[in-house]
Amino acid sequence: MEGYGQYCPVALGAEVFAQRWTPIIVRNLMVGCVHFGQILDGAPGLGRSVLSQRLRQLERDGVVERRRSGRRTSYHLTAAGTELADVCLALGAWAARWRDVQPEHHDPYLVLWMLARLVDRTQLGRARVVVRFELTDGSVPGTYWVVAGAHETEVCATDPGYVEDGVVVTDAQWLVLWHTGQVGLGHAQRAGGMAVTGPPWLVRTLAGWGRLSPFVDVSRAG
Repeated sequence: MEGYGQYCPVALGAEVFAQRWTPIIVRNLMVGCVHFGQILDGAPGLGRSVLSQRLRQLERDGVVERRRSGRRTSYHLTAAGTELADVCLALGAWAARWRDVQPEHHDPYLVLWMLARLVDRTQLGRARVVVRFELTDGSVPGTYWVVAGAHETEVCATDPGYVEDGVVVTDAQWLVLWHTGQVGLGHAQRAGGMAVTGPPWLVRTLAGWGRLSPFVDVSRAG
């Protein structure tokens, strides 16, 4: 990206932050992605070559640190990157207040992926929680499993083979409304937007998962 040639801190910051995909990469690092594939999983549409280029540039800009452990490479936000993540949060809060989510933004995989990244695995109260999500709106694929465990949380589009704790039947629009905190689980159930089959503890857990987004308490403008 060609620079602005200005001394203004806004221009200098934009030279780093305003490149396409950079805020998404920083966001994914912020929610705990450390490996190349993890970052890529949370950025549908981002190509591997572009991600490699952006990570190298962010290293040069002092935002990302690359670490090697044996044959594995991991990526971590530096102190400067952590502050830049606060810019991501501020941008998200602005958009949550002023921007409308359009139907073409209703990606159930990305909703569940972000939810899974935000789950506090230390607070699960059990070794593993497995929830199957059945999409009723023709989404392809139409079934996902969220597997939340002590060591890893993932979203699967094929049956992971674990015993399911419960099933949620819904559509992509209601998933977005629930995850962004615009509706609570109880309201979604009463309105017919989400149906949960499972024990009471799972219903309580899902109600908490619907409050994980950092933007749930942002009031809409207007």
